[in-house]
Amino acid sequence: MNKISAGVVTGLLLGAVQGTLTMGGDAKGVEILLPILGRASQGIIAGVLVAYQTKPKTPLWRGALMGAAVGTGLGFLAGLPHHAWAQVVPASAAVGLGCGIAVARAAR
Repeated sequence: MNKISAGVVTGLLLGAVQGTLTMGGDAKGVEILLPILGRASQGIIAGVLVAYQTKPKTPLWRGALMGAAVGTGLGFLAGLPHHAWAQVVPASAAVGLGCGIAVARAAR
């Protein structure tokens, strides 16, 4: 698996998990899919951005740090409309961290 596909797959999975965890417990119908798809797409973007910034033979700690920074930035942008940074930024940083680790492992 190359680094871009590793970032995309990891971002998709972690973003979908984040969307599932952040949706309301009483959501129904389309309201269930919107947070999942939104956070999955954010995870894909984080994975692609980290993959393009990561050079071959990048240490895991550097990939993780870069991924967390990208995830934090994307979380800040996602929290702008509702000023919900306290909920969105930490989870987005965790998704970016996972993407960074996956990309750094694939770049070896």
